[in-house]
Amino acid sequence: MKQIRFIFPMLLCVVLLALSSCKETNADRLKAMCGHWESVTNRPSFTVFESADGYKVTMQRRTRRGETRAETYQIIEKDGYLFIETGFSILISYDSETDRILLSSGGEYVRSKKQSKN
Repeated sequence: MKQIRFIFPMLLCVVLLALSSCKETNADRLKAMCGHWESVTNRPSFTVFESADGYKVTMQRRTRRGETRAETYQIIEKDGYLFIETGFSILISYDSETDRILLSSGGEYVRSKKQSKN
């Protein structure tokens, strides 16, 4: 059962990437992904933003003491795919038609209603 829960999001990412338009570049996707995102399955939210050295993701994590700590990771491109580099690569895909992000390890995310799309 755990294997299915791990494999299904990865397969869904691959399908979404295959169905996405060839005309849209990763630079276009990254620009469209900027903003605050909330999980549909109660996982930590995150923010995608552009910095001087590329696009990054900031996630709020809870420590064992219950404190909240912000962690920022670089978004990189490998072989035409986008990954969040956290020490291991997390595949990130964006569906512009539904305005949703899918992470291979964290499920589906929707844009926060508190912030409008840029």
